[in-house]
Amino acid sequence: MRKKLALFYVMVTLLCLTAFAFMLFHAFGVRVNRSDSLTGILYWIVPLMEGEAVNIGDSVLIDLSRISNPVIERSIERGYVTRTANQPMLKRIAGVPGDTVVIEDGFLSVNGDLTKITVASQDSRGGRLSAYPTPMTLPPNHYWLTSDPARGFDSRYFGPIHRDAFTHKAFHLF
Repeated sequence: MRKKLALFYVMVTLLCLTAFAFMLFHAFGVRVNRSDSLTGILYWIVPLMEGEAVNIGDSVLIDLSRISNPVIERSIERGYVTRTANQPMLKRIAGVPGDTVVIEDGFLSVNGDLTKITVASQDSRGGRLSAYPTPMTLPPNHYWLTSDPARGFDSRYFGPIHRDAFTHKAFHLF
């Protein structure tokens, strides 16, 4: 009986320490990535200050409530993405204002550099997908966003996003 009780106390202690570690991580901005948008499990999330620069390769969190976009609206209606504050979109910046973006023959290029990112013609449920019309030069304060998976939902389909929709930078930890 004593061994069972001791094991119970060890398990409760480990559970409490784990919960405390997660609360501590959360307090310091460490978050678990629950989406397939970018590889990695843990990210350090830092609020973006107004006017703070974001660059190619940066990962950012996007508040969908700050965006009015018919393609994003359709994806919310279909249940592909949500517009809740606790589930912002996590994407990587692939193009900045002044860059030229081209989608041609199912591939994306930025400033003439072909990326490894392809453009699908249908989503994972068989729904039709249309690539955003290009070529285009990104206007001031607009950014082209990408994600890791081939079927990721990003600017390939909804176009450039205004800087005002970015709330945080995300730094990959693990």
